Amino acid sequence: MVAGYVSPNYFCDREKETAKIVSALHNDRNISLISPRRMGKTGLIHHVFYRFGEQDKNVHCFYFDIFATQNLHDFVQIFGKTVLGKLDNYSERALKQASTFFKSLRPAFSFDAVSGEPSVTLDIKPEQAETGLQEIFTYLKASDKRIHIAIDEFQQITEYPEKGVEALLRSYLQFMPNVKFIFAGSKKHLMDAMFSAVNRPFYQSTQKIGLKEIPIDSYRIFAQQLFSENDKTLNSSVFDCIYNKMLGHTWYMQFILNKYVIKISFH
Repeated sequence: MVAGYVSPNYFCDREKETAKIVSALHNDRNISLISPRRMGKTGLIHHVFYRFGEQDKNVHCFYFDIFATQNLHDFVQIFGKTVLGKLDNYSERALKQASTFFKSLRPAFSFDAVSGEPSVTLDIKPEQAETGLQEIFTYLKASDKRIHIAIDEFQQITEYPEKGVEALLRSYLQFMPNVKFIFAGSKKHLMDAMFSAVNRPFYQSTQKIGLKEIPIDSYRIFAQQLFSENDKTLNSSVFDCIYNKMLGHTWYMQFILNKYVIKISFH
């Protein structure tokens, strides 16, 4: 397995980065997390959220990826589907009230037969996207619950045809005391411009964290341990050769090492 977060047992290192993000969120600081694609930022986010789930059940964590979105309407659709109904008590009455509140989004709730949790479909018109966005933020703020939201490939909003999306989002985010954000992105020049340029709405609004390759010694020990647990041997020189050839790039390391041991996920 080379994709998807499993558990801390299959997560390599990133201790400093994890500690930085956890500390920032605990202390009400938003994060901009920047790294090349497939370097492990998504796994890191899920790892941080897993930790919060273990340590504080009162924190609600949400993740969504906007890489495939093309406009504000797409953004509102995926944002709404991610959070709507997830902060309620799942009763039909509560969700019916939510349906009435979100007039622009026109949500329809259904319940998972196994988990009992609600899923939502939205019917929002493109011209109502801004109103729908406002309704989502109002819902989050009114919940009065501590919420952490990670938006992956956040630089995608700079490609939207609508003008002023950055300013629109910033206007809501700065008045959300109970909600903290991780803005993750893979295009460094765009992310740096968004959060470092004086004339941009998100200027100096986050703590910036860069993600580089996992140190070779930590990665080697981790990989050899997992190989050993599966009755396999990973020679140090072989691992070092792979690491150097792949420049420590997380996804390629995962893929190559996965050829040796089936059902192991390296992050």
